[in-house]
Amino acid sequence: MKQLTPRQQEVLAFITNHQNSIGFPPTNSEIAYAMEFHSPNAATFHLKALQRKGYITMIPGKARGIQLNGTQSPVAQRDEALTVLRELLACSVDSAERAAALLKRYDLKEETV
Repeated sequence: MKQLTPRQQEVLAFITNHQNSIGFPPTNSEIAYAMEFHSPNAATFHLKALQRKGYITMIPGKARGIQLNGTQSPVAQRDEALTVLRELLACSVDSAERAAALLKRYDLKEETV
C-alpha cells in the first residue's frame, strides 16, 4: 500500500476507531465534523485518496459504505468467534484447527486445558 499523508492517517484512524467503538463506519458528514473540515466534500476527497491507496473500499450508494481493507468489523469478528465456539462445543471436525487459527490471527495465546 502507498504511504499516507499525516491528515490521511488521521482520517483512517478516525474511521477505524469509529467502526471499532460503534460497530459501523461513519458517514462523510460525521468525518467532516470530527476532522473539522468545512464540508463533507473535503471528507470525500480524503476517502477517495484512501481508496486509491488501497486502505478502504467505498460502496456506492450507501451512507455508511466505507469498508476497511484487511480487517473485519467487530460484529463480523464476534460472529466468527461464536461460530468457532459452537463448532468446538459440538466437537465438529476441524473445529480445533479453526479455533487455533482464530486465536493466532488475533494474537491470543493458546492455552492448553
